[in-house]
Amino acid sequence: MDEPAIDVLIIGSGPAGLTLACDLARRGVGCRIVERAERPSTASRAKTIQPRALEVADDLGVVERVLKDGAVNIPTRHYDRDRVISEAVEVAGGTPTPDAPHPPIWLSQPKFEQILRDRLTELGGTIDQGTTVAGLRQDADGVTATAETAAGRCVIRARYAVGADGGRSIVREQAGITLNGTSHPDQRWHLGDVRIDGLSRHCQHLWTSPEHGILSLFPLPGTDLWQFQASVPADEAEPEAPSLELFRRIFATRAGVPGVRIQDAEWLSLYKINVALADHYRAGRIFLAGDAAHIHSPAGGQGMNTGVQDAYNLGWKLAAVLDGADPALLDTYELERRPVAEAVLGDSTARLYRMMRAVGDGAGASMQRGLTDDFTTGLNIAYPDSPLSAGPGAGGRAPDAPCRDAATGRPVRLFDLQRGPHWTLLSFGTTTADQLPSGLRVFRVTTDPAATDPDTVIDTDGHAHRAYDTHGGELVLIRPDGYIAARRPAHDLLAVLALATAHGLR
Repeated sequence: MDEPAIDVLIIGSGPAGLTLACDLARRGVGCRIVERAERPSTASRAKTIQPRALEVADDLGVVERVLKDGAVNIPTRHYDRDRVISEAVEVAGGTPTPDAPHPPIWLSQPKFEQILRDRLTELGGTIDQGTTVAGLRQDADGVTATAETAAGRCVIRARYAVGADGGRSIVREQAGITLNGTSHPDQRWHLGDVRIDGLSRHCQHLWTSPEHGILSLFPLPGTDLWQFQASVPADEAEPEAPSLELFRRIFATRAGVPGVRIQDAEWLSLYKINVALADHYRAGRIFLAGDAAHIHSPAGGQGMNTGVQDAYNLGWKLAAVLDGADPALLDTYELERRPVAEAVLGDSTARLYRMMRAVGDGAGASMQRGLTDDFTTGLNIAYPDSPLSAGPGAGGRAPDAPCRDAATGRPVRLFDLQRGPHWTLLSFGTTTADQLPSGLRVFRVTTDPAATDPDTVIDTDGHAHRAYDTHGGELVLIRPDGYIAARRPAHDLLAVLALATAHGLR
């Protein structure tokens, strides 16, 4: 068999595939991303970027673009027909703190994907649009993909392949991985991206009733579009095919606000909710990420975010193994990420049914309470039982904190120190070492205001020590994806370095 021409083939250019491609590209890994669609999708299937996914965006160098294009705290205006009942902002679980600086951001999936595509271009990557993978086979050395393009059939040879090609994943099918799940025939929705005259864009407009269910019109930031969401009544056996005229009738029936008109549509869809999880995330040299591995209810806004975090977890591990680390490191991808998806599936389904019960009980004005909380932010995701988590306090997310650079006096955040493809070692005390691996950056965190040493930050307000619950004399080893691998006394530096080397540090 021919030697693989590239390291990683990524099939699918949605948020998960693009996140993985950006992460691998900045690590110098040779990757190729292919997409069966001729052009990028413009459909706003998702519109919420949660705080943990924003931390991923920060590390990849795109968070400022997301914050610039997105919006925070869009109010919801609730109606009874044309009468406004209430207007409020739902911010549960999303208030910024020193250790978690990002609130949830409203930004449509196409806009987020464009930001990631631009970043990939900056990193030297490209996307092969109009390329459909028709077959995959693997051997001891790599994966061979047969693809169809406008120019004809081609063969792509890679060391690993990652299927980020959605709920109807060809990669999953070719790898022989089973998707197990449940269809929810009582949960059907008409969705679309439409243009509307006569409504204020400062808020979401929401109508609920026991008879009709939910109608939501959400202004998509950075565009002139609205996301149209209308639940199909449970007693409607065969929903009408989506059309502009249907959407206009739904608005007239459920809302009827004078002077409002749906002008045109960019995308129309009938969405049927399915909840499913792949029985495995890996088959040899083939991996799954995003919707190819898990399909969620949209309640809580977690699906796209979970896929982004899948890719972020997998990227550094693929890069480490390609650089000579033990291939067993790749087994931790499924061990860590599949339980997260399982929890998200259960949570988002429960949220959806709580919301619909509230509407059916006539409590529509309160239905959004509980749709977001600390769980949906993704900040509480942890891997305490992972083989990569060594001892008490390991496995959790590494928090942020505002500090001051000891050498320059400039403000600096702990996330600034972690940004990049390296491992990070925070020393809450004094640490010396003659020789350190090139893939590790060590920083001292001190409360001494007179410190001027390089690679030292001053915890001026004590936020770093509180966030890490330490009084000093401790080492905190942080993985490339921002999770704590180990906490050890300051004198255990050699043991910490040995641990990191065993887990892929070079």
